[in-house]
Amino acid sequence: MTKPTIALVLGDPSGIGPEVAAKVLNQPSSRKLSNILIIADEYELRKGMDIAQVSFEYDVVERFEDANFESGKPVLLKFTSSHATPIEYGVATEQGGTYVLEALKIAVDLTLAHKTHGICFAPLNKQAMHLAGLQHRDELSWFAELTGFKGFGCEVNVVDDIWAGRVTSHIPFKNVVDNLTVDTVLETIELMNNTLKSAGFDEPKIAVQALNPHGGEGGLFGDEEIVTISPAIEKAKQKGIQACGPFPGDTTMWAVEKQNLNAIVSMYHDQGAIALKMMGFDRGVTVQGGIPIPIATANHGSAFDIYGKNIASIPAMENALKLTVKMATNYQKNA
Repeated sequence: MTKPTIALVLGDPSGIGPEVAAKVLNQPSSRKLSNILIIADEYELRKGMDIAQVSFEYDVVERFEDANFESGKPVLLKFTSSHATPIEYGVATEQGGTYVLEALKIAVDLTLAHKTHGICFAPLNKQAMHLAGLQHRDELSWFAELTGFKGFGCEVNVVDDIWAGRVTSHIPFKNVVDNLTVDTVLETIELMNNTLKSAGFDEPKIAVQALNPHGGEGGLFGDEEIVTISPAIEKAKQKGIQACGPFPGDTTMWAVEKQNLNAIVSMYHDQGAIALKMMGFDRGVTVQGGIPIPIATANHGSAFDIYGKNIASIPAMENALKLTVKMATNYQKNA
């Protein structure tokens, strides 16, 4: 089977995205993993290379059909933003948001058409995308619309070999309990199981977290574990999923380590993510869980405050590309 082709988007050009992308692409080991199609304005790619003080060869095409990856060099698919005003750097802007939304739309269309097999994007900025007119609360919901996906999705955070998803995500904390049901917890367990399988795990082992302190202490501190979370775990087991718990939030990572578990399902945004990011914030990857095409990015933001300083680290972007390739290989095989 031929190498998968990855659509690589530079992220918000007002931030560190072009810098970290250039640093990663400058490494021969990164370029060997797959065929790389860079979707970018060539000026922004060159600007990223200048900031990173690196230089690598690439070919330039106007249309995907003209791309030839036999030389092993990345191919730049020329892109120009529709926004007429020049980009302002180091801040969140409508121009930057327009740029990244339009470049990502091209990447999604190419992957849905099986011309590329996965998308890896450098950090973007939600504020900039909303300034540019994004109506969705986050990029995950937008990707779902673009791909026609109607099911449940969630951002999945990955550090090293531990994956973490959550039942509720970008909602106020006061609304968490109202959004926890047996079905939503079960959906998240199933999503994690399917996402890990897409990355090559044959039989993922999934830890499900409790909501309340000490796991509720048998109902003393709350009964969500009894009436919602445990029934969802049992239903998952009946479907052949290796789910276990519920584990108290403050001991989940200890259980994951001791029992060699692969993934965590949390009840809310920060519950599992805090521990995971403490393990390796600079190495973390975010996968768009549930979306029918492979999409991954670095687990950090666009860092406008260090734009142009050439101090942005790259392990997270490196890992995002590696993980995209792994998922894209399976996507290509099953296409």
